[in-house]
Amino acid sequence: MAESSEEEEKKASEENLDSLEQELDNAVEEDLSKELEASKKEAADYLEALQRERADFINFRNRTSKEREQFKRAGVEDALKALLPVLDDLDRIREHGQMDESLKAVSKQMDKALSKLGIEKFGEAGEAFDPSMHEAVLHNPKKGVDSDVLEAVVEAGYKMDGKVVRAARVVVSSPLPETEPEESQPQSEEGEAGADQ
Repeated sequence: MAESSEEEEKKASEENLDSLEQELDNAVEEDLSKELEASKKEAADYLEALQRERADFINFRNRTSKEREQFKRAGVEDALKALLPVLDDLDRIREHGQMDESLKAVSKQMDKALSKLGIEKFGEAGEAFDPSMHEAVLHNPKKGVDSDVLEAVVEAGYKMDGKVVRAARVVVSSPLPETEPEESQPQSEEGEAGADQ
């Protein structure tokens, strides 16, 4: 009987050992599962943070690029405003035909440089008057004119990237105001006739 009791104990020990191994396997598996879930969550958090940082960087890069363009534009606009008196003098000299060959070459280079910077000169006689682009220094009513038209340009206008930097100062030919027929004229004639009698 001692043998059977030893066998039973041995069998019970083996079952206990199997049970403990099973519990240990389950515990290890559960711990590994928890660690895996925690690692997945941590990886997802890092990925989200990385994506947020990347988006912030892209926004920063776009914002600084726009700011750089605005600063460049402001610098070019300031330089143009400083050069306006020189450009006006060149236009006056050109208009009166007093340019020699060297001055013509300088004027041509200036026009090319302005063009490269996106600066456009506007305002020529015959164009329609546009108050958003032209500043009328004189209105000259004329017969035969249907709408306001530029008669002469005193100072050319300049715009950059579609924005007016300086309006063109112009003389405008305007249609003559329509006069109403004088109905009182026949009455005054009658009054004059009555005065004569």
